[in-house]
Amino acid sequence: MKKELLVKLLNIIGFVAALYVNYLSVVTQLGGKSIRELSDKYANLFTPANQTFAIWSLIYTLVFIFLIAQFLPSSKKSRFYNSYLFLTSCLLNGAWIVAWQLECIGLSLLIMFALLATLAMINQQADTEKLLLPKIVFGVYLGWICIATVANVTTWLVAFNFTIPFSIQVFSTLAILIVAAIIVAWVMKRLANPFLAFAVTWAFYGVYVKRIIDVPEIAYTAIAMGILVLLSIAIFSIRPGVKKLQG
Repeated sequence: MKKELLVKLLNIIGFVAALYVNYLSVVTQLGGKSIRELSDKYANLFTPANQTFAIWSLIYTLVFIFLIAQFLPSSKKSRFYNSYLFLTSCLLNGAWIVAWQLECIGLSLLIMFALLATLAMINQQADTEKLLLPKIVFGVYLGWICIATVANVTTWLVAFNFTIPFSIQVFSTLAILIVAAIIVAWVMKRLANPFLAFAVTWAFYGVYVKRIIDVPEIAYTAIAMGILVLLSIAIFSIRPGVKKLQG
């Protein structure tokens, strides 16, 4: 079997495996609690509204389209479609769910960092070959994981059960929102990929919905940072650099 075909088949197997682990996390609740229950257990002011996590449906749909596109003739000569990076991301995705549901928060954070780095490399490779479809798919994916990583860090801190005054929590969350927006804007410029902005803005909107009643200053800052991220596309004059849709 040629390496090209092997990679494509492994990509499909890896994706199905990641989906299956996601399914198990919902049906069997692995560690005894659902992902949502654990999110509520380690709730913090940065956690977005529950409905925000529906973006995973979009991410997985985009990935499915990518998996179909890898079999198109135009992808045969592309190094991007013959890389093991996507398979690695699938394995890390599944590993994170297991670590999270077993409440190994520190380990889940390390896995999240690894997933973030892997997706960054995938996006960099897509930019090098100027491929539009992968930039859309993995731009949205990376954008969400950028925010998920920040949320994972805050969860890790919450797990230590520090007694922190509410005013300090609010100030810290405001700082996190601002820093996160700046970092994402920089990453978009670095990778020449504006599609990160859509997932990040959606996440900030989720924070707005969650906090508009109890902590409006966080809600309005989240919306402002979402707008900043969108505006940064024009500010940095980011261009997708399209060569071909599939390869």
